[in-house]
Formats: sequence, C-alpha cells, structure tokens
Amino acid sequence: MTETPPSRQRRAWKFLLRLERRFTGDDALNRAAALSYTTLLSLVPLLAIGLAILAAFPAFETARIQLRRFTIGNLVPEVGEQVRQSIDGFISNAGNLTAIGITGLVVTSVLLLYTIEDAMNRIFRVTKTRTPMSRLVVYWTVLTLGPILLGASLTISDWLFTAPKDSPMLAYLVGLGAALFHFAMLVALFILLYAAMPARYVPLRQAAIGAATAAVGIAVLRLGFHIYVVDLHAYQSIYGALAAIPIMLFWMYLIWAVVLAGAELTACLLEDLEKARESDECPQAPGASSGR
Repeated sequence: MTETPPSRQRRAWKFLLRLERRFTGDDALNRAAALSYTTLLSLVPLLAIGLAILAAFPAFETARIQLRRFTIGNLVPEVGEQVRQSIDGFISNAGNLTAIGITGLVVTSVLLLYTIEDAMNRIFRVTKTRTPMSRLVVYWTVLTLGPILLGASLTISDWLFTAPKDSPMLAYLVGLGAALFHFAMLVALFILLYAAMPARYVPLRQAAIGAATAAVGIAVLRLGFHIYVVDLHAYQSIYGALAAIPIMLFWMYLIWAVVLAGAELTACLLEDLEKARESDECPQAPGASSGR
C-alpha cells in the first residue's frame, strides 16, 4: 500500500521530534563544550604528529603545507593572521621537544580521541566498550593513517584542481570541483568517525547519511559564522585583541554540536534499521491473538 504524503510528513515530524529528544537527553551540547575545550588543547599536538608523519614521505611535502592550511582554515576561521602565525609557531617549536615532551603530545592527542570515543559510545548506546589493547590499535591507526590519507587526498586535489589563469569560466569550474572535492573529504571524515569510533557495528549507509547532513550543516554554519564575526564585529568590539580566543572556542563548540547532531541522526537511523530487521525476523503467527 502506497504511503500518502500526509503520512510521510507525520513520520518525518515524529522522527525529528525523536531526534531532538535524543539530542537533548544525551546532553549533547555539554558534550560539545567538553570536546571543544579538549580540541583546543589537542589541536597543536595533533597537527604536530600529523605533520611529522607526513615529513617521512618526501612526496607529501606540498601536502604538509596544505594540511596545515586546511586544518586551521576549518577549525579556526576568521580569527586573523596573528592566530595562524601563533599556531604555526607552536607547531614549529614542537619539533624541538625532548622524548618526554613528545610523550606529552601523544598523551594529549589520545585524550581527545578517548573523549570522542566516549561521546560516540554514549550516543550509539554501546554497553560493552573496547579493551585497552583494541582501543590502542584504533587510536594508533587514526594517528598514523589519518594524516597519510588526508595528505594523499590534498595532493590529489592540488594535482587535479589547479586553477588555470587564462580562462575565467574554466577557473570557476575548477574551483567548484575543488570545493566539491573538499566537501567529499569532509563527508568521508565524518563517515569514518561515525562508523569506526563507536564500539559497535554501524552500517556505512546510515553513517553516510549522518555524515552528509553534518557536512552540510557545517557549510551553512561557516556562512553564518562569517556574517556574525566579520560583518558585525561583535567579538572585536568586546574583547579587542583577545577576540581570537572566544571566537576559536565558540567555533569549535558549534562544530562539535553539529558533528554530534549528525551522530544522533546516524544512531536514530540505526535504531530504525534494527527495529525493521526485528519485525521481519519475528513476524506474528497467523491466527495469534493477544491475551489467549
């Protein structure tokens, strides 16, 4: 029997209400605040480790520069050149650390991954967490393969989408292709986050829907954030030279709120999938009646 449009609208509205109640019940906004603070502490260590891994591959020399720009541009937009120079200085100084200092960088990075995994496990209702050894394997894989894959993607992007200067139309198309490629990279990153971080099986289809929704949300968020910070000059007029600090924290908070909302969407879709499978596997027996 074909479902009528009003019935579809009711189902969509009920789904959105369930998603909102789940987002609120999981205290996602407070988790986003905790993750934004941990990200601020772990940003430089993660970049330092990633750039050090890429330094072992001479073919990724250009990707190292692009990775730094890509990460800072997405995590701390509209904060001024001074903050970017400060972060670059911190990363450069990280190369002069001793063994104890490098251990501290790794511990700080692992702390961020642990906080992310804990948030994902709570959202996806994980009852049995990973063992310390399996957790170490996942973290090490993310810290090593993540920068390599991202560096390879940025290298391919630089090779495919080098904008020509002689044709404005072709340059526009190449720029559009580069933007779509970077959007696809962001979606792939979120798919990896939603599918690999929780200590349970998450189908790629549900993870992809949540990842695409989160990526679109961040794109819209960037536009609104640009209008608020640059055009209204709200933070500059209040904080003056220190405006970059609350701007960074506020932006990271908004990003994590959107990322956790995408995870909640993925978890809701996964619940619906599991309920549908249970109803298919356990059909009601013919002639069965309740109470007899």
